[in-house]
Amino acid sequence: MRLLMVISELGVGGAEVVAVTLATAAAADGHEVVVASGPGHRVEQLRRAGVRHVPVPLVGRGPVDLARAVARLRDLERPDLVHAHNPKPTLLARLAVGRDVPVLTTLHGVSADERARAARILRWASDRVVAVSPYVADGLVRDGFPEERTEVVLNAVGPLPPYPRERARAELGLPADAAVGLCLARMVDQKRHDLLVEAWSWIGDRAVLLLAGDGPRRSAVAAAVERRGLGAGVRLLGERSDVSRLLAAADFLVLPTEWEGLPISVLEAFAAGVPVVASRVPGLVEHFAGAVRFVEPGSVASLVEGIHDVLGSSALRSGLAAAGRAVVERYGVPAMTDRYREIYARLAGAPSDHLLTSGGRR
Repeated sequence: MRLLMVISELGVGGAEVVAVTLATAAAADGHEVVVASGPGHRVEQLRRAGVRHVPVPLVGRGPVDLARAVARLRDLERPDLVHAHNPKPTLLARLAVGRDVPVLTTLHGVSADERARAARILRWASDRVVAVSPYVADGLVRDGFPEERTEVVLNAVGPLPPYPRERARAELGLPADAAVGLCLARMVDQKRHDLLVEAWSWIGDRAVLLLAGDGPRRSAVAAAVERRGLGAGVRLLGERSDVSRLLAAADFLVLPTEWEGLPISVLEAFAAGVPVVASRVPGLVEHFAGAVRFVEPGSVASLVEGIHDVLGSSALRSGLAAAGRAVVERYGVPAMTDRYREIYARLAGAPSDHLLTSGGRR
């Protein structure tokens, strides 16, 4: 099978982790795999795995940008199946390949405000949608996407390579006794870095916050750090490929997000035995109850309280870490890749017009 995978970019983010994992697994199965995306450090991961990467400008929103992306996708050798991640890559892929090639979408999550628009795009452009959690699937169906063309495959992470804590802190220039928080997230409105920076000003002089990720909000986040005089207390690391090292150095992961699908960063923290402080939002609460110190979304006071609770209690940290390890065992990569193998075979083996009525959610 010739598989074309389309994703906006390949930097920090859960969708990117899943895309690289699935592309690598498909190539290992003997399929001819091409990944089309904008730039990012994960491109090198694909190359090391022997997966061909084609640079395509998928991030821009203007008509010229979109037309250029469609033209570039159209120039590629015709695939047997397209696997697109999220609505815009799905739309551009469909415009490029027409109706003769089946298009599968993985929906990693959209905000409630954008969900109806996403449902309209996917209804027209996608033969089948895989949602990364039941919450994402239910919301999409409520906003008009056909349930019979929807199924759920939970996100997963593999084992993280061990990294000694002392070495990680030394390499990152962190004091051995500092309280270290880590946020692994793209710098976009959804992730509420602004809330986190405000909360961090109440945490303490010896605390260090590591912000790993990039995005359109980076300059605003940097300005907020400077305005609050946090200096070396908050470090903007940009895109990073050393997640194992960052987690080894951290006392906790923090995610003050407004919404989620099923966040890979939380699963990675669980796999590394790092406790998590995160917003009490759908996409988190139904999967991770008892394994996360939940805080109220949008509340600086609640976020500060949650961080103080985790930093102030070794018993709480140990309990959360143990619960997280137990949870992550249910989110294994083999189960995820097996489900996608079955979906790929089903879609690539049937004409596109039959795909629109086959199957239902599992």
